[in-house]
Amino acid sequence: MRYLVFGDVHGNLLALDTVLEAGRARGAEGYLFVGDLVGYGPNPLECIERLLPLAQCGSLAWVLGNHELVVRGDIEPIGYSAEALETLEWTRKLVEGNLAAKNFLASGHLTSVANDLIWLAHDSLADPSSGGYHRWPQNAKSELACLRYEQGRVCFYGHTHKMRAEMTKGEMAVVLAPMTAHETDGIDPHPLHLQPRDMGWIGAGSVGFPTNPQRHPEFLILDETDSNDWRIEKYEVAYNREQSRERVRVGLGSDCSKDVVERIARWL
Repeated sequence: MRYLVFGDVHGNLLALDTVLEAGRARGAEGYLFVGDLVGYGPNPLECIERLLPLAQCGSLAWVLGNHELVVRGDIEPIGYSAEALETLEWTRKLVEGNLAAKNFLASGHLTSVANDLIWLAHDSLADPSSGGYHRWPQNAKSELACLRYEQGRVCFYGHTHKMRAEMTKGEMAVVLAPMTAHETDGIDPHPLHLQPRDMGWIGAGSVGFPTNPQRHPEFLILDETDSNDWRIEKYEVAYNREQSRERVRVGLGSDCSKDVVERIARWL
């Protein structure tokens, strides 16, 4: 099976459609989503609509992000930016008026497992919904220890909007692996490799609001066809950023303050 691994869409429908198409072009059959489908961007309901049929046919495993938890009312947005506060309140009202979207978010969990060995979390597997940003290799030790306890082989996460990979190779210590994304057509020629005794704690980057220099949407492909050599391919793809910015201005312009709308547009 080849899985498309993605997260942090944040209501950016154009970026999501680009990544779904790029993943399918590279043979994706299953989908692993690491949270934050909504917040910031102008098309939260449409993004939910893209994932609904994947969930209904059983090809999607996914977890809630902190933005979904705010929309559901599970957590208070304490310390959130004005951009997050205004767009999440707007999103909450949209979701309340859309039963399918409301039910989809209600069905989500903080962690998920696919095929027993593949785990998903938004910010942490060891302490889900703690809200911390993973930045240091030593922090991966507790995550990989939790993954080992769960008898998993890899855990994908989001929240940081950065691709990152900490791995153990057999009995070796945690290693920070290179995560250079493949930017052209075709298959990544330099994937990460996970052998049966290896484990990985791997950040999927961001679809909607990536932090790479080109602001290209990011995603991974997990290929577990060969049980003795799982491959994690790394990608970023170009899309129409100007059109996405215009959608922010049009979609949020009447519901959010001008300064907030322009800051969000500049992030794209």
